[in-house]
Amino acid sequence: MQLFKSKDKLLQFTLNLETSKKFSLKQGITKTNENTLEALKRFNMLKKQSSKTFYLWGRKGSGKTFWLRSWQATNDTNSKYIDIEKYKHSLPKKNNYFFYLDNIEAADEKLKNRLFEELIGQHMTNNRFVFTSKVSITDLQDFCFREDLVSRLKQGLVYKLEELPDEEKKNALRVHIHNLGWIECASSSAYDSLINYMLTHLPRELGTLRLILDKLNEVAVKQKKTINLRSIKEFLEENGTY
Repeated sequence: MQLFKSKDKLLQFTLNLETSKKFSLKQGITKTNENTLEALKRFNMLKKQSSKTFYLWGRKGSGKTFWLRSWQATNDTNSKYIDIEKYKHSLPKKNNYFFYLDNIEAADEKLKNRLFEELIGQHMTNNRFVFTSKVSITDLQDFCFREDLVSRLKQGLVYKLEELPDEEKKNALRVHIHNLGWIECASSSAYDSLINYMLTHLPRELGTLRLILDKLNEVAVKQKKTINLRSIKEFLEENGTY
């Protein structure tokens, strides 16, 4: 996904979300989702428990991918993250493994059958799954999920992730801007106009917004320029692909 098309080579960078180091539990905001995220934490940390699947659903921008990838990074040794919208292969056969499957509603028929095999064989493989989706389990039937597969998913833990209020996102972005050194105090409103512009014109997923700030900061440092709302608006509007 290329953000800028400028002829300036300094601006021709790519937002590589797959290899980004942005996924860290320390950056997560639990407010408004305390119960859901505490349940997800217990599921990831407890080795012995009756439930072996966790279904996390919520609207786009609620942070599902961030939490999924952050926990996968924490359980890196015996785990795998898969974005089903992009993944066109079968699940690898593993034992005592954690699978983090994003956008399960995008699964094709072959993968659905493979998932069903995995779920009925969990007592032997001891594999655990965290699924995310934009839709509730019940609505998976609208995506041609078999009733027996949906029933299996319902036997596990099911939680909804609510999108953070704009004020919480603004607070998080202020902290990030402070960490970048743009402001002396994390409560400063000096860049609120920029934050409001980003929330209006760019993807609202917090991890992506942080990454965009990081990339803009890199460009500003290389060009020895100060970042302000006017320059960024021109930068994004003239060169952006969002």
